[in-house]
Order: sequence, then structure tokens, then C-alpha cells
Amino acid sequence: MHLEIDHAWVLLLLPLCLVPLLARPNATIRYPALMLMPEDRVSDSLEVALRLISAGLIASLLLGLSGPFLPASQVERIGEGAQIVLLLDRSRSMDQPFGGQPFDNLLEARNFESKGAVARRVLSQFVAARRSDQYALLVFSAQPIQVLPLTDKTDAIQAAITAGNVGRGLTDTDVGSGIIAATKLFDEQPYTGSRLALLISDGGARLDLATREHIAGLLQRNRVALYWIYISSRNSPDIGAAAARREWDETAPARTLHAFFNTLETPYRMFDAEDPDALATAIAEVNRLQSLPIRSLDLVPRRDVARLCFAVSLALLSALLLVELLGKRRWAG
Repeated sequence: MHLEIDHAWVLLLLPLCLVPLLARPNATIRYPALMLMPEDRVSDSLEVALRLISAGLIASLLLGLSGPFLPASQVERIGEGAQIVLLLDRSRSMDQPFGGQPFDNLLEARNFESKGAVARRVLSQFVAARRSDQYALLVFSAQPIQVLPLTDKTDAIQAAITAGNVGRGLTDTDVGSGIIAATKLFDEQPYTGSRLALLISDGGARLDLATREHIAGLLQRNRVALYWIYISSRNSPDIGAAAARREWDETAPARTLHAFFNTLETPYRMFDAEDPDALATAIAEVNRLQSLPIRSLDLVPRRDVARLCFAVSLALLSALLLVELLGKRRWAG
């Protein structure tokens, strides 16, 4: 790391530092013969020190005025974690309560926290517990929307998760385009550790052959694992048993989607969350599985050095003022 300067021309004035070293004192002392004066080494040393302090004061002021700084740099950090793309469903159904929560009427249902709100709250806790990870956030309904690219800045990630609550979702849910957009975020990214696309959704999709091949190719090319946290709604089908036998059920899009995911050659896991506690358990399981070594580059911003120079100037000036106040004005012979 090297020091850089904004106004180099100010350094041309540095020869002014020699003025205190070469100047003679203006004060004179009336004494018949200087040879008769006793030798005062303390005073001589103090005079040299004051001259050096004055020279240092001028030098530090000029250095501060020149605008010195340490340029921005990148620092490699090594931790345990993963590169995780959070893919959050923002369809209208996510504004409803969990299917596993009992309620007798519509008024009682409104008192329950929506699936989307619980998902954002649990994801916020998940991010707070894994500070070594890199995250990106996409929300999707009819089309995917990138909220945040891959970053390790925790504050930005938390703000992005909170921003996912803006507005109401649409009716349509295009899971295929969301997964494609999430996987493409890893394009041209250095492979520094485990990669994961975390899908949080309450619905399935019927994907055509071209879309399925595209998803499978992207996941394999970028070496991305896919985890699906399936937030079941009221009267949702049980997708685990049917998909375990890789059965295609056109009447249940979630089963069809789960069956397709099981055919992928890349790692895939499905977590069924029918209530907030089950969702928290699923997130905890993801937290346990994805903890591998990861390298990341952290950008260290430019650091100003001028303040340090001015602080040194203030300290030296204070020393000169103190000596001036303690000095004697009249010679007592």
C-alpha cells in the first residue's frame, strides 16, 4: 500500500521547513561579555528542540494541505460459508397465512402473519447468523426482479430483504424464469466456494422442455446447488411422496416441479414448511448444510491521511505555545 497526494505542487514549499533551522533569534541580551556567561546545555538543547518542532510544524501543515491519502484497495478474506442467491416468491398467494395454521373465519385469518412476512423475517435472521456468506436477492412473480447482486455487505442485504415487502404481489408465478435469473447471477463470477440458489415459494410450475434443459444446463455449468423451501398453502398436495418416485402429476404443478428437480444432476433438496416453525427449521437445516470454505474480496475504501497531518500540526503548535507561555521576557543578571 502506497501513499498518494492530491495536490503535489504544495510539496514545492517544503524548503520553508529550513527557515526555523537557519534563522537567528531576534531577542538580544545586554551582557558585558558572552564568554563570561555560564554554559547552559539545557537551554541549548531546548533551542534545538524548538527549531526542530517549528520545522516539523511547517512540514506537517504543508503535507496536510497537499491532500495525502491511501488509495482504495482489495483485501482477500477467507471464511466459512457460501455464495447464496435468495429467490423469494412475491406472488399474491404469499400474502396469505400458512396452510398449516388453523383459523375458523376470514377475520381470524387476517390476524395471522403472512407467508411472505415470515419468510423475510426468517431470512433476515439467517443472513444475520451467516456473516461470511455472499448474498444476492431476487423476487419474482410473473417476472424476476433483481433487488441486490452478490455482495457480502450485511446491511445492504438486510435492507434488500426488507424492501421485498413493498407493494402486493401478482397472481402469476413464473418459477422457471426466476431460477434462470438466479443461476445467471453466477455467470462470470469467480468460483470461490459453495454456491446455492435458495428458492422460497408456495407454488409449482409446468415447465416446457426448453426451460427444463436451460435450467439444468445453467445449474451444472455454474455448479449451483438448488434448495427449495416449499411453503404449503391450505389444501396443498403432499409433494414429497409422489416426487420421490419421480411421478409427473399434471394436476399438481408443485409435484411436477419437484419431480423435475429430482432429475437434476446437481445437488437438490426440498424442505416442506407448512407453518412458521417448520420454515425456521428448514432455514436452520440450510444453515447446517452450507458451511464450506469461501474466499471473498473486500473493498477497503480510500483513507484520508490529511487529518493525521493536521493533528500532528496541532500538537506541535500546542508545544510551541506552551514554551512561549513559560518563557521569561526579562533577563535577571
